[in-house]
Amino acid sequence: MKQKFVLPITPPSTAEKKPQTENRCNENLKPRRLLPQLKKSVRNRKPRLSYRPELNSVFDLDAYVDSTHLSKSQRHHMDRDAGFISYALNYSKRMVVVSGAGISVAAGIPDFRSSEGIFSTVNGGSGKDLFDYNRVYGDESMSLKFNQLMVSLFRLSKNCQPTKFHEMLNEFARDGRLLRLYTQNIDGLDTQLPHLSTNVPLAKPIPSTVQLHGSIKHMECNKCLNIKPFDPELFKCDDKFDSRTEIIPSCPQCEEYETVRKIAGLRSTGVGKLRPRVILYNEVHPEGDFIGEIANNDLKKRIDCLIIVGTSLKIPGVKNICRQFAAKVHANRGIVLYLNTSMPPKNVLDSLKFVDLVVLGDCQHVTSLL
Repeated sequence: MKQKFVLPITPPSTAEKKPQTENRCNENLKPRRLLPQLKKSVRNRKPRLSYRPELNSVFDLDAYVDSTHLSKSQRHHMDRDAGFISYALNYSKRMVVVSGAGISVAAGIPDFRSSEGIFSTVNGGSGKDLFDYNRVYGDESMSLKFNQLMVSLFRLSKNCQPTKFHEMLNEFARDGRLLRLYTQNIDGLDTQLPHLSTNVPLAKPIPSTVQLHGSIKHMECNKCLNIKPFDPELFKCDDKFDSRTEIIPSCPQCEEYETVRKIAGLRSTGVGKLRPRVILYNEVHPEGDFIGEIANNDLKKRIDCLIIVGTSLKIPGVKNICRQFAAKVHANRGIVLYLNTSMPPKNVLDSLKFVDLVVLGDCQHVTSLL
């Protein structure tokens, strides 16, 4: 019978043993540095929210910043709300901001609806008429006043600098914590900052800033839709004769096309007119559908903070956007802040439903809570 050969369990003593160093990993390979990443992850982790005020609670920001007149008990009570605001600003990961003219007042640009705003101080107290499409382009005298207003706002905004609040939003965008800024402002101070830039016209990829009402920085032809930087020298602002200006100037690109067509013996298609690229009342918003699409896509994301700032929400479309975002943030157990110099009307708060804290005062002061 053939005997099976069984291998020894251990190698014989005559076998040459290889040094253990040869079985080690190549010493040139560096291990992953997980500890610093782990520490960074722990440091950036969102802490648990320990306090939430009742819905529609009011916080006097100006009084808190200038706390010399507050008693210790008042200060202690307001510290909780201040901490709530600080938590929202420091730890929110996906923020949406809807801003109005109030954030640019500190830069020297007037708002619209206050007692010192454009609606009250321009056109004999009827400044709102200068933002009505039918009034502006239905009467030459109104067109002249509209040109005066647009040119003055353009020159004013050109000489102004972004405020501390603008800078704070820019930092949020830089850190990847600002999902979107929906701005009603036409001054363009926000889009001057590198991380709040936008596309004109609005296009994909979607920028950080969506201009809801256009911008005084650009003008557009109503026919060929060509967009150019705003040129104040083209718009007539008084009754004096000047061959270089028109009340509603013609589009140079359309005129050039017409010249080419005439030389080629083709029929005329007409010349368009230039206008500031600012959306007025009673006109169809050219980018309304696209903005609605952007907002709907943003609503699908896990937003954890909504900040409504410097606006009275008189525009129905803007109020509707805020209402949808407020409901979404509330469902996500996030934070909804409403920053304004005056108390919002009850019907606005009732429409929004889920405002955690109404912060009254100068929005620039909120940067001190970072």
